[in-house]
Amino acid sequence: MEYERPAHWVAFIGLLLLLTIGSGCRKDPPPASWDVDVLGPVLTTQFTLSDIIPDSIQTVAANGLITIVYNEDLFAVDLDTVLAIPDTNFRYPYAFPLPGNDVFALPAGFPVISQNNLIRFNLPDLALSYLELREGTIDLNMKNKMASRVLGDFSLPSAVFANGPSILQASVEAGTPANPAFSTSTRDLAGVRFDLRGPFFNDVNTLSTNVAAQLDPAGSGALVSNQDSVVIDVSYRNLIPQYARGYFGSRTLSIGPETNGIALFDGFVSGTLSLDQVRLRLKVENGVGVDLRVRLNQFQAANTTTGATANLLHAITQGPINLNRALDLGNGFQPSLYQNELDNSDSNIGALLEILPDEFRYDLDIELNPLGDISNGNDFLYFDSKLKARLELEVPLSIIATDLVLENVVKPDLPGDAENPLIQRGELNVIATNGFPLEARMVLDIVDRDRNLLSQVPVDGVLAPGILGANGLVQTRTTSVLRAPLTDEQVTLLYGNGRFRIRLVFNTIDQTQHVQLLDQYTVDMQFTVGARYLVNGDE
Repeated sequence: MEYERPAHWVAFIGLLLLLTIGSGCRKDPPPASWDVDVLGPVLTTQFTLSDIIPDSIQTVAANGLITIVYNEDLFAVDLDTVLAIPDTNFRYPYAFPLPGNDVFALPAGFPVISQNNLIRFNLPDLALSYLELREGTIDLNMKNKMASRVLGDFSLPSAVFANGPSILQASVEAGTPANPAFSTSTRDLAGVRFDLRGPFFNDVNTLSTNVAAQLDPAGSGALVSNQDSVVIDVSYRNLIPQYARGYFGSRTLSIGPETNGIALFDGFVSGTLSLDQVRLRLKVENGVGVDLRVRLNQFQAANTTTGATANLLHAITQGPINLNRALDLGNGFQPSLYQNELDNSDSNIGALLEILPDEFRYDLDIELNPLGDISNGNDFLYFDSKLKARLELEVPLSIIATDLVLENVVKPDLPGDAENPLIQRGELNVIATNGFPLEARMVLDIVDRDRNLLSQVPVDGVLAPGILGANGLVQTRTTSVLRAPLTDEQVTLLYGNGRFRIRLVFNTIDQTQHVQLLDQYTVDMQFTVGARYLVNGDE
């Protein structure tokens, strides 16, 4: 934060000038020179809980007690983890079974290919009966070695297209065995619905297809030999389901190790807390139409600055979590919900938060259909189906603090400027009024705009804690005076790009007694400087 020059410095400089003028009239007065210890304010600042805990995650009770309420998405398993359909290619070749060098004349319009086929998608873990696509394409690639243009038709009788009949038509120009002709036609499969039960409705992953190719009826036919052929390749690419139904198998998916960053303690520089009460709710939502069994193998909090870690100890890390399948509503789904609440009495959740973590680390196994195909082939999922977990934390700020550091960086308002400094050196006097029930010492540094350390300023004195009343809350704020000498070099830094980095290191006086923190608690600080002032560039 940068401060404009306040009126008190203008008045102060004016007073010095009046003193100079009022000192009497004399010929050719020498430059004025003083060596006086004058106190002038250079900055004010305030520490509040809002500096370290955003208002968005605070709730304040009627008595002012603050509770941190923090929500964090832990993980979300998308459908492509459960249902992945690889790109698939099917080939329909036709060559002429003629002996030796025999040739045969084919008339215009001759049908060189006419096949009805059942194709089967290679989905080892899935047995799909119905599939609706959100995205995807089908490519019809033709290669022709015959001396006639060839027309091709490819149809999907068991598919329903949203934008017309289920036929893909293409053509390829005449070619030769030495120089075949090629063509590619593509059709969008978005919105297409596939019945994958086969012609007798008793199969899975199976699609009925019809493929046909004929010489151009408007052409002149062709002479063919055993070197001539027509090949049709059909490729299904980038298939993303909008909805799928079938049996998704009995298998286990491993998730992690994964890391989630958390911003709960971003405002805390360092230190440790002992929290009197912590409540954590783990909410798991299953949007997939499959019964699931989840094993949370590890859940760890980590502070990457200090290297401290803590593993969660609770029943949910000892045994499986059983999740019911979602409910299919026909045009959407209703997820099943699981919730478990942890607190200090049945877990070490407090210990996880007391290290001021900035990461949660976890890994888990998800078992699909642990009891087998109990849905009789009616597992389902939608594009929006997910298995997701969410953490909800409630932390009343009743704490024991050990070297808990809060920080402000401010630019002092010195009289004059870098070209015309009016202060040479002096001593800072810090008047601090503490409304927290915590003792604090101040660490004062000079840093640049990027907060790189330029110089350290030793500070004498501590901030006494606020005085508690019978209710355990601060009844009376205390005022302490701290002093810190400034050298010539440090003053020069402050006239340049230097700023004060003010750190308050808080500790609870009684390390066995939790104290409550209220939203109105603040530390108000005024910095004044007793310094040697310059006039006309001289002391």
